[in-house]
Formats: sequence, C-alpha cells, structure tokens
Amino acid sequence: MATLILVNEANGNHWQVWPDSEPVAPGEVKETGTYLFELRDSTEAATADLLIDDVPLEALRALVPNAARWRWSPGFHAGTIEAELRIPGQTPQRFEVITDPDRRKLTRDDFDAMVREILEDTFALFSLSSFRKAVARGSGTRPPAIARLEFLRSRVDALEEVVASIQRNPRRRLAAEEAVLPYHRATHATGPEILRSFRSGRIVSEQRAPSHLPAPLQGFLPQQIRVRQRRSSFDLPEHRQMGACLRSWAAWLAAVAELLERQNTDSDTGQQRKIVTWINRCRRLGRRINQLACAPAFVEAGDAPPRLVLSSIFRNDPAYRRFYQLWRDMNLGIAAVFGDFLNLPLARTFELYELWCFLRLVRAGAETFGQEAVDTGNLFISDATGGVTLATGAVTVDVGTGWKLCFQKQYREFWIEPDRHGSYSRIMTPDVVAMQSPAAPDEAGQLIILDAKYRIDDGLNDALSSIHTYRDALVREATSGKVEGIVTAAYLLTPHLPVLRHSYRDTPMPGRLFHPDYRTGFRFGAVTLRPGMTATEIAGALRTMISDATAPATI
Repeated sequence: MATLILVNEANGNHWQVWPDSEPVAPGEVKETGTYLFELRDSTEAATADLLIDDVPLEALRALVPNAARWRWSPGFHAGTIEAELRIPGQTPQRFEVITDPDRRKLTRDDFDAMVREILEDTFALFSLSSFRKAVARGSGTRPPAIARLEFLRSRVDALEEVVASIQRNPRRRLAAEEAVLPYHRATHATGPEILRSFRSGRIVSEQRAPSHLPAPLQGFLPQQIRVRQRRSSFDLPEHRQMGACLRSWAAWLAAVAELLERQNTDSDTGQQRKIVTWINRCRRLGRRINQLACAPAFVEAGDAPPRLVLSSIFRNDPAYRRFYQLWRDMNLGIAAVFGDFLNLPLARTFELYELWCFLRLVRAGAETFGQEAVDTGNLFISDATGGVTLATGAVTVDVGTGWKLCFQKQYREFWIEPDRHGSYSRIMTPDVVAMQSPAAPDEAGQLIILDAKYRIDDGLNDALSSIHTYRDALVREATSGKVEGIVTAAYLLTPHLPVLRHSYRDTPMPGRLFHPDYRTGFRFGAVTLRPGMTATEIAGALRTMISDATAPATI
C-alpha cells in the first residue's frame, strides 16, 4: 500500500503522514528546518505531485523504483500547513502538518493575539478621535489583507471545536405545540381541550348506550380534538443567532474569494500564485463554516439577525461562552480596517509586533494621562465606503502632560533639520519614541527610544546594538553651537520573560537588561511587552519606563 513519509533531514527521524497520520513530537517539525516527503510503494509515483499550501514542491530523484521524493522547508512559518497529494487516477488526498516555532520567537497564537489586539486598539482609539463614521462590515470593494485572513483562518479551527462541543450537549427547551387528533386517538385530552375543540370542526354524537362520555357532554364529541403537546426543541434565540452568524461568515468568505478573483490582475507571477492560494483557502473556509451551520441545533432553529445578544446561556455555559468570544474575534477580522501592517504574512511577524507595541502604548497613555488629553486624529483616514485606514508611517500622538508617542519617527542629519535635532551620521528611524516637550526653548526635554524586537532568550543579545546606536547618534545643536546627545534613555521592547536575581551584576544576559536597578542606573535595558497582557499591565510598563528614564541616575 502506498504511504507518504515525512523525514527530518537533519537527524533522520521519520513519521507517516498519509494515509494514517502518526503523532509527531513537539519541536520535531519546526520553522527553518529542512524535511523530505517520500512517497513509497506507489506504481504512479513518477507522475505524483505534492502541494504545500497549494504550491507544488519541486520533485527530487527517487532512490528506489515506485517512489517519489520532495524537499520542503517551512521557512519562517509556524502553524498549520495544508498539504495535498495528487496521484493520477485517485482522488487528491489532503492532510495537515503542524510546524512549531523557532525558540527565538513566539507562537502562532501570539500572532493571532497581536492582530486581535491591534484591531481592538484601533476601535478603542478610533472612538477617541474626531471621526464619527461607523466602521463598515463586509468585503466591500477592497480585498481584505493577509493578516486578517490569517487571523480568520485560525479562528475557524476553534469554531469547529466549539460547535462540536455544543453538539455533544446542546441546550434545549420544551416547546408547546397544538396537534389536531381524531377523537379516538386523543386518549389524553383534557376537559378544557375538548371544550375548546367544540368551537370548530364537525360534532359527532355517540350512537350506543349506555354512553361512555361524561354526562355534561350529553353524548356529543368533536370529531377532531386539538391537544397541546410539549416536545424537546433546539429552537432557542441563541441557536438562531449562532446559525445566522455562521451563514453570514461563510457568505463573507465566498464574497472575498470572488473579489480576489476579479482583482487578480497582477503581472507578478508570485503575487498571482499567492492570491490564487488565498482564493482557494477562502472558499474552503467558507465550506467548512457552512458545514457548521448545518448542525441540527442550528438547522432546527429559525432565522435571526447575524448578531449575538449576551444572554444567560452565553454567560454561564462554557461552550456557548467560547462561541461568543469567537464571534467577537470574527467581527474584528471582517471589519473594514485597512493598513499596510495587515498585508504582512506570518513570516514578517516582527513588523506586526512593532505596530502592536505602539498602539498598546498609545492606549496605555490614554489610561495613564486621561482620555481627554489624547489626540488620535493623525492615526486614521476614513473613506467614503465606510472603511478606516490605520496610518502606519511617521505618526505622532499626543498622550497628555506634554508627552508624545511617535511611530517610526525619522531623524535626518541634525544640520538640515529646522530644530537642529537629528542624527550626526545617517538617517535613523527608531520604532517608537516617547518624548516630552522641554520646559525652556534651549532645553532638550525628555526623549526615550523604544526599539521593538520580536525575539526572546539569546536573540536579544544581538539586538542591543540598535539601541546603543540610537542613544549615541541622536543629537541636537544648542544655540551656543555645541552638539550634545538628546536621548534620555533607550529600551528594548520584547515578549521575553526574564528570570532576575537580587543584583543585576549576578543576573546573566539577557535577564540583566530587565533588572530595575540596571534600567534606572544606566537608563538602558529592556521591558517586557507580550501579546495577551492587559491594558493595565501595559500602562504599568509605560509608567515604569518613564519613571526609570526620568529618575536621577544612580550609576
């Protein structure tokens, strides 16, 4: 029998992935590795094709007859890989391979968390801006970007798990309904039901004596008796709403696939192939969601608007509560929010992390200094179709008490800048800058450089050169002609969770960078900003950086 084997080219470990998939230990298949797929014992191996995410792999020369080989490297991709084996004369076989992240980065769940929180922050900050246009839903005329589709794709797997959990133990209700029965079958009819049935239909009289009917009926009986029955029903408001949401999402994905297909006119072959891949993915995801909508609990329920109302069932039942959370995620994913950051694939997570840090800090600034002091007008551009584009170039946001947060602020050579603030070597663009206006015109004010690095563990050691460079190269020319540094402090922003000892001198790298005494003493170091942190925790991190940077130096 033909089998498909996945082989780790580095250590020779192998697992069968088709037709019966064997479990793969965590960490065995990971990004940046190199692997071989081997099709064995197949008479059609010479003409077989293997596709990963709808892209054919280049075949290698097989070592033995009736076999085929393909080399595969996941690249910088962690998550679920869709594979398809095509053997002539057979139905294409689809299966999945899960790749683990490299130890220097975090997981696909963190990618999803960042997309979710960027969209949440966009809505929260948008509500503080001068715009009052509603954010539209649906595909519109602009195709959604990769990050949104990646995010929605990951939510579909969770949806399938939740719907399966609901189907194992769905909520029911006893529904009362009226049935019309012949008098000889209405053996359990009550007196009131018999009396009500006299109002309509034919009346028959009893022909035999003595009468078996109660005396008040005087020998008459309705030919048909209307009885009320109770039956178990799935027709709950929650099921109606859930089914409507599933059908709405499936329709949205189908519309997106059609939109991408109409706009796939790019002459770049690689770009066209990527768009075709997402067209097929959207259609498959739509079919999967349509299947969920065909579950008995949703089919039996009636129609309702595709909107969930937080009821006691959604509050108290764990499975239904999880569906409600996924509904919020799906709504974030299909909202008409645009921006260059959303065009990032999973492989460029570090760029998404930079924007995530900025928006999290802006929202934290609103909580720290007061929402009335925050000016987010520069962050958004609205269009006539109801969409909102998030500006991701050089953006400056006032967050109160003289503090500003800047995203990718560009510093040119100081002698060509009007305010004589800039670099003395080359153009520099730090990820995030926290700056406070000076008290007097000739003073430098506070300037904190924050460099976002989506790395953990030893990967942080290689990132130190950037904040060293920013701290040393950014200067200003005073009225006296003297050139002096303007950077008050410089910190890395990273998802790393450090282990600290009592003294920073005893704490090994990179944990030393996070030690409070080290940060305050040198005004240099690192701060943890990790996907999933609450707004309160982010606000605490912002206050900590400002406090460390503005406290008197102790070293």
